[in-house]
Amino acid sequence: MRRYRIRPTDFVAVVSHFEARELLRAVRKGGEIEIQLDLGLHSGKARINGDTVVIEGVELTRDELESMTGWKGAYGLTTDNVYRIEIRAEHYYKLLPVRPGEAPTIEIDGIRMHRTKWTDPWTDAGVKVGKVGVSEGDRVLDVCTGLGYTALRAVERGAEVISVEKDRNVLEIAGANPWSRGLEEVEILLGPAEEVVPSLDDEFDAIVHDPPRLARAGELYSENFYRELLRLLRPGGRLVHYVGAPGSRYRGKDVLAGVSRRLTRVGFEVVDVDRRWGLVTAEKPSARV
Repeated sequence: MRRYRIRPTDFVAVVSHFEARELLRAVRKGGEIEIQLDLGLHSGKARINGDTVVIEGVELTRDELESMTGWKGAYGLTTDNVYRIEIRAEHYYKLLPVRPGEAPTIEIDGIRMHRTKWTDPWTDAGVKVGKVGVSEGDRVLDVCTGLGYTALRAVERGAEVISVEKDRNVLEIAGANPWSRGLEEVEILLGPAEEVVPSLDDEFDAIVHDPPRLARAGELYSENFYRELLRLLRPGGRLVHYVGAPGSRYRGKDVLAGVSRRLTRVGFEVVDVDRRWGLVTAEKPSARV
């Protein structure tokens, strides 16, 4: 385990294939248009000069725009180049805007790491933070940082956050994501959660546990791991555990029900099972006098 500091990538702007399509249409018409920049976080003017578009001082040719429309993803613009926001390593990672103006997800080997069908990742993170009632001055443990949306939604409420992430490549993608700005101020511990969490001796008011699906990270659904989460939570504190799709089943078993049973066995009191959002909320019982 070591502390990791997010380093935001120094792009002039970030755009997606959605904006590239809009710009390509504008090239055919000429003139000037207003366009979303940084995946919807703000807007700017795009000026058309013949077959070239100028955004924030960056020139994009028609050929570049046509290429950008052919790959669904996010692009970082610099004064002299266009970069796909992706990493090719042992696994393939890319920042994926699903709809214009919404927070993007991260895709790993073609699998989206956020719920995107009927909500967006930023809203989803807000629901998780709301389930544990994060408020000003709370100390929050965020297990599995990802793009940092949960940590940032907790910080919005005035919380102090410690976040745990094992995959450096995920954090590199977060550094290029405009929606992850502010994450550089969050304390991130780099390492497998099943090793980092037992090494902590802090006390937290709330824990958000957002692991990959059971088939990919079974150790984060174990009673041993849940005991460690219980140990770190103050009496009366709450845990919200993301489990997966509503009615999620793994090898024929109801995952939400299984998680609830294991949490109860280690000493939590389950207070809510939300099948719509795939969340189990549990509380550490207050100490009896």
